[in-house]
Amino acid sequence: MIRLRSKFLPLTEASQLKRLGDASATTFGATLKLISWNMYKAQRKGCMPDLTSLSAGVELALLQEAVLYGGLAHPFHLASGLEWIMAENLGTAHQAITTGPKTGSRVAALTSHAIRTLDHEPFTGTPKTFLQTTYPFCGERLLVLNVHAINLVSTAKFARQVAQITAPVAAHEGPCIVAGDFNTWNAARWHLLLKAMADAGLTRVPAAAPQWRHFNQVLDHVFYRGLRLMSARPLLHVKSSDHVPLWAEFAPDDA
Repeated sequence: MIRLRSKFLPLTEASQLKRLGDASATTFGATLKLISWNMYKAQRKGCMPDLTSLSAGVELALLQEAVLYGGLAHPFHLASGLEWIMAENLGTAHQAITTGPKTGSRVAALTSHAIRTLDHEPFTGTPKTFLQTTYPFCGERLLVLNVHAINLVSTAKFARQVAQITAPVAAHEGPCIVAGDFNTWNAARWHLLLKAMADAGLTRVPAAAPQWRHFNQVLDHVFYRGLRLMSARPLLHVKSSDHVPLWAEFAPDDA
């Protein structure tokens, strides 16, 4: 099989979790605001200023294709008021630069866990990783899954990762948020994902940002359970990635 050259390669060990920065609050407020954004490995100008601005107004920030230089917390992490947890999935030859999902929260995580796909993408030979964290929320435990779905594989292999995602949701009794880049660029993937999430009791946030370079399809989604959606929108003014950030605000489900 032909492989494309990539400076990023799978890390030799299981996904490494890094904690970067400290949470500035002990509890979430009356509502929970979040962004979900594929940062495109911070390759475009203005990415970090945009992230600084976006993360300042939220309690949760779910990033995909985030990068870390040198494995250490940087001024952004330390000044953001968020605890950042990153699953280092891919690294350069000398592991000076790593990339993977990164979740920021104003409240410290109770638990964190990284889960890799069982399959690798065919051209680069690399896996994808999703990040599972939990937080105290209104007397319950909030489960948050930060997802980057496997790309350019069969629908059956995509379904295998979706099953990995829905398993912890099914096992969790409290509120859940599942968000990220699901690579739903065709109808088969889209319908499979919607059915699996619905079967897990999750509702999709109606915020969409189709883009021409993604076959004019919507790749980024936010799903939730056990919460009340207050507001949501795509942040179309952000141009520093090939993905548009999604913003949503939730309140406890008092029904």
